[in-house]
Amino acid sequence: MTVIYNSLAVAVLSLVFVTSSAFSLLHTNHNLSTHPIAKDKCPQNGVCEVFTSSTKLRSIAADKDSESAVSENVSSLPQRSGKFQSDVYDKPVVVLGCSSGDGNELSRLAEAYTKSHGAASPLNGLECDLPTANAQGITNAVLLDFKDTTMDASAVADVARKYYDNDFLVIYVNVQNESGKLEESFIHNSDYELCIKPEDKTDEESWDNVEWQLELLLARAFLPLAVPGSDSPSYNSATLTMGQNAFFLSLSFPEITDAEPYIEAMCQDNDAMEFRSDLLACRDDRFETLYSLQKIRQMCRPHATRAPMLPYLGSVIDDSLPVVYTVRTAHQAGTYPDDEEGIVKMFDLLQLGLRGAAEVLDVESAWDAQMTDAILAQVEQKYATQILGSHHVVGEQVSDEEALAINRRCALGGRAHGAKVVLSMEEGGDDHQAYKAAQASRDAAKEAGDPLIPHISLILGEKGQYSRVLNLPFTPVTHESLPFVAAPGQMSASELMTTRLIMGLVPPMKYGILGHNISYSVSPAMQGAAFAAARLPHSYSLIDMESVEEFVNSDFWDDDVFGGCSVTIPHKQAIIPHLDSLTDAAQTIGAVNTVIVKKPDDDQSERTLIGDNTDWKGIYNPLNRKLGGSASSSEGKVGVALILGGGGTARAAAYAATQLGLEKIYYNRTPSKAQDLADTFGGRVAISLNEDDSDAEETTSFGSLLKTMHGETRVVISTLPAAAEFELPSWFVENAKDSDKIPIIFDVNYKPYWTKLLHQGDDNGFPIVRGSEMLWEQGVGQFELWTGRTAPYKVMKAVVLENCLPENE
Repeated sequence: MTVIYNSLAVAVLSLVFVTSSAFSLLHTNHNLSTHPIAKDKCPQNGVCEVFTSSTKLRSIAADKDSESAVSENVSSLPQRSGKFQSDVYDKPVVVLGCSSGDGNELSRLAEAYTKSHGAASPLNGLECDLPTANAQGITNAVLLDFKDTTMDASAVADVARKYYDNDFLVIYVNVQNESGKLEESFIHNSDYELCIKPEDKTDEESWDNVEWQLELLLARAFLPLAVPGSDSPSYNSATLTMGQNAFFLSLSFPEITDAEPYIEAMCQDNDAMEFRSDLLACRDDRFETLYSLQKIRQMCRPHATRAPMLPYLGSVIDDSLPVVYTVRTAHQAGTYPDDEEGIVKMFDLLQLGLRGAAEVLDVESAWDAQMTDAILAQVEQKYATQILGSHHVVGEQVSDEEALAINRRCALGGRAHGAKVVLSMEEGGDDHQAYKAAQASRDAAKEAGDPLIPHISLILGEKGQYSRVLNLPFTPVTHESLPFVAAPGQMSASELMTTRLIMGLVPPMKYGILGHNISYSVSPAMQGAAFAAARLPHSYSLIDMESVEEFVNSDFWDDDVFGGCSVTIPHKQAIIPHLDSLTDAAQTIGAVNTVIVKKPDDDQSERTLIGDNTDWKGIYNPLNRKLGGSASSSEGKVGVALILGGGGTARAAAYAATQLGLEKIYYNRTPSKAQDLADTFGGRVAISLNEDDSDAEETTSFGSLLKTMHGETRVVISTLPAAAEFELPSWFVENAKDSDKIPIIFDVNYKPYWTKLLHQGDDNGFPIVRGSEMLWEQGVGQFELWTGRTAPYKVMKAVVLENCLPENE
């Protein structure tokens, strides 16, 4: 079977591949064990953390002493504090630097942040003597603009350090040629950096991009930190970012603007751009390097159809294509000098990647342990960047044991979120070696209890192209439109997907939505557009059946290419007996809206059918964003969710409110249904929505319950039908308008676009969330569960809005 498989691979590759120019390897292989930077990585036990063809390594999987050392390292990893993430950070953002003479760049950015932020943040007792601090009515931001200062660099550093050392989020706004001698003080006392050139202020469109770049930096800063091996949170998980059939395009232009003619086409097929800073002509100019990073984001922005969702201050950024920030050294098939001075500068360049909020940072595993530890420690304290541990073996084939050891070491002791290993192969060598080593490394990690991370496993050169076909997670690619490739043997995403499809590595799967009387459903259009945007060959159908039994006895259910389905009314409970297992969310909610089919690796065992529920995420995600990641209430009060209705969606709402940390009050015309919710999820039942009780001996009204609980309503979630034309009582609306924490009004109906409740909320200045947002949010969750990769959020949102928006909106 293996021989036939390889023969087919050769035939397919010959058929599909576009012939590319021949490339020679950039550098010959070096013995890193004698390298001045690398030699300190070889401990006395002889297991060296540097990997070349000349370094003989034991198989970690068979070496108990080495394995236990790795496990010990993982168990003692520093806790990921995420001191800037939105549910923790409660201080103003500090905007630091020097504006140009007539530009006022810093105050304009501080004002823009204040406008988007809303409520003021406390200064926590810190004050600044500068007259420009918090000038011009700016709240939520401390403005430290030193453009006209007479202070020396030491005094400026003291002021900036006052905030930096007290864990304020400090953004250095680097206006070109304005910082002068103060630049070092700004760099050492800030977390992120935004570069501005004179041409960025010439028109409204250019300045809009500057504000967008600031929003992006802040959104990345406010994210929960990525956890190696975890799929949560979904919007910062390497399992999805580096997921199945995801691609990053390797840019190799000396000037980043040289890529502009090709950007639109490249964005259609790719999920991220690799920023090869070592190939830039400006790589030793920190301002130009950072500005180039911003420039590639800007160029991709109009075309970022496959961009994931990034939460930002109650809304989302959906037009930022992720960046893989790479400094490839000479020993690793790159160009950056790797003598002792060069490696120090290389780590400085990596630091720029963090300061520029790169989504993924490629960290070569072969270099100085202390410098590597320092950059990893920063990520574990405050940066949401995902670490890709990497190593390239250039020029000679290694043994299987060495290949396995390289993969294990690229996990960086459990601190990397992904591992990338590129091997070399001699003529007649094993073109499965990289793939097998990656699989063995995952098996070894699982046995040791280490994080299970994506492994990118490739073989260099034209003869290694088959390895790129086999490598399903996060493959580096080129594009048909480019004049040259970044590395020999690189293929385009289109070539890879075509080849995988022909070889059966990515078979066309069948999905659908199961329900009855559901001709109105938007899901087929939404999921179909998502599959098309991700270039996946799957289909999504409307499955309108009166009973679940009819479906589970159908050819659709029994088909080998049945990948799963959405489930809607009236089948969310009836599907459960036909599944093998339920997730905790589905079990607790008592309803399934998503069926996932898991296929065994050995093709011998039966498939497993898993029931999940993403409805609650459709409620939780937008509410969590608008709550700023925290359900905190006014001092001395308890945050409360008022949940209206008693059906399956009300159960998902109760589960979501629990995950948000809110107490719950339920109201339904049938009190027994509300009581069922309280019995399952905790909370209280309101018999009426009155402000006070008619019976002084009984606390049953909504108003009385709030007083008894010392509660403050943070969210109102209505699962009532739109035809009910429900509105909140006037006493509640008037009281809420005067509250420090204005409640969010969530109506789960996505048609009509405006319900009476939403009109009432909007007319009174309450934040509102529509059912259309719930629809695409739960759909995004389903797509990612089925495909193992990030969803094209913008595409799915656009389809829903196209079907839900009134013509006059």
